[in-house]
Amino acid sequence: MSGKLLLFGFEELPTILAAAAAAGPYGAEVVPVARQDYNKPLAVLAGLDDDPGTLLPFAGGPLGGRMVVFCGLEDRMDALLPALRQAGIGPDCLKAVLTPINRTWNAVKLHEELLREHQAMNGR
Repeated sequence: MSGKLLLFGFEELPTILAAAAAAGPYGAEVVPVARQDYNKPLAVLAGLDDDPGTLLPFAGGPLGGRMVVFCGLEDRMDALLPALRQAGIGPDCLKAVLTPINRTWNAVKLHEELLREHQAMNGR
């Protein structure tokens, strides 16, 4: 039983540790992603693909909010989501599952898509 939670925009150590404590019982490794790696494909950040190595470090600013990507944890989502909510990772944090479609995307592209979907669902 393994899996990873990629954390984007999590700057405070107590929040990262709370996420790790909540995810640990479900076999999830918490991976805080450094801003300079935001341009790497999600599958590379999850350790599923080789690092292309030719990318320049991300030079942009923050994403505009926090984001979590669930990698290999689909069978534990029903229990993991409430545990993360209790740890302080609530509705203000965008959430996604790593899929065959988005595995080649970087954090910026995924964040933009999640915002677009969120706005469409909320009628904005």
